[in-house]
Amino acid sequence: MVCTHLHELYQLCETQQLRLSSSDLIHVVCTQCDQQEVCPSTLTDEYDAQDSESAQPETSSNDAS
Repeated sequence: MVCTHLHELYQLCETQQLRLSSSDLIHVVCTQCDQQEVCPSTLTDEYDAQDSESAQPETSSNDAS
């Protein structure tokens, strides 16, 4: 389980609707607790899903041109 500091960071991202995206793995490190987590999927999966949904209408509108 992640430390309280990383949990607070994830809560902040969720509350403020912040999403992280990267082509590489994302490493989140808490130096206070010496804890780390790799690619918190709850922050990237939803972003990727929204990104692909928003790209589909653009593609169909380009096809109509």
